[in-house]
Amino acid sequence: MKKIAILLFVNMILFIASVKAQTLPTKDAMNSFAKYSASKDIKELETARKQVDNAYKTKADSNAFKNNLIRSLVYASLASIDSNRKFTYKKDPIEEALFSLDQVYRSKFVDDVQSEITYINEQLTHAYLYRANASLKNHRYSEALKYFVLLDSIEANNNLPIIHNLALLYQELGYNEKSAIYYEKLIDKKPKPEYFMALANLYELLGDEKNTIKILRNGSELYPGSRDLVFKLINILVNLNDYKEIIKFTEQALKLDESNINLNYLAGFSHEMAGDNVTAEKYYKVILNINPNNYEGNYALGLLYLNLYLQNTSQTSLIYVSKYYLSKANEIDPYELKTLTSLSILYKHTGDTDELQKINNRINQLKLE
Repeated sequence: MKKIAILLFVNMILFIASVKAQTLPTKDAMNSFAKYSASKDIKELETARKQVDNAYKTKADSNAFKNNLIRSLVYASLASIDSNRKFTYKKDPIEEALFSLDQVYRSKFVDDVQSEITYINEQLTHAYLYRANASLKNHRYSEALKYFVLLDSIEANNNLPIIHNLALLYQELGYNEKSAIYYEKLIDKKPKPEYFMALANLYELLGDEKNTIKILRNGSELYPGSRDLVFKLINILVNLNDYKEIIKFTEQALKLDESNINLNYLAGFSHEMAGDNVTAEKYYKVILNINPNNYEGNYALGLLYLNLYLQNTSQTSLIYVSKYYLSKANEIDPYELKTLTSLSILYKHTGDTDELQKINNRINQLKLE
């Protein structure tokens, strides 16, 4: 590895020499940097810094290609190896390296020093990562974000841990739109249930209902075992009265929690709204198998049978079954007006005037209370 590094910098020295005769400080800096690349002795690097600073004093110096290349090599290396800043600097080594590197990029010779540029970016990446992690550890989130953004610019969106941290940091700092962009990238590269949930929550905060549903739907289909995703999706679909989708995802949710009374009721109600009374009846009966004294299950079945009877009054058996479940619901909750109203309708059709009068008196009494 040392031989490769030495060869790299020898080639660079020869290249610079071919561009233009070097000043003595620049030549000395190159020699010291070559020694550092071979020995990794930071003293050689510090010597190279002092020498390159001597070669970087006038405007002409700051525009010279050879000066900027060696300067960015030296300061990028210092930014990396002297992470704890044992040496004293007039400016941050990262800033010094970036300024000179920008001048290198502007030069017509840039294509001839791609290996050196790669090395510089590797050193800067190490320096950014050290600062980013240190800032993150100390809860300096704005500072951490700055360095992770710089890391991302070098890695070109190919480093998943960096993308992950950017998503979290933007979210922590309230930049929800930017955070959503990085969660989208995470889902595209390496999806996880928690990424879908985080992104759905962000879109919900942004008031983007369409994308909230889209992400939850995609996540639920990709991870059918995720309770959080499917339950959150169902809650949104309920507010939209999207019974077709509710039916689809309640069936998925019931595989995770088959004894959930609320889910069974929702499945039954959605099937009823979709015109599938047979399946609705099945789910309502599941509720009563779980808990025979459940109010919603008894009322739902009683109302279902009453509506079926009203659609076809020749099915007289339905009204008696309806009476059983509605009466049971009324026993469970005597103060619920909707049950009393349904029983009032039922007794009008059965002609039971005494029961009808009692029910109507009870309704009027509750309305006055």
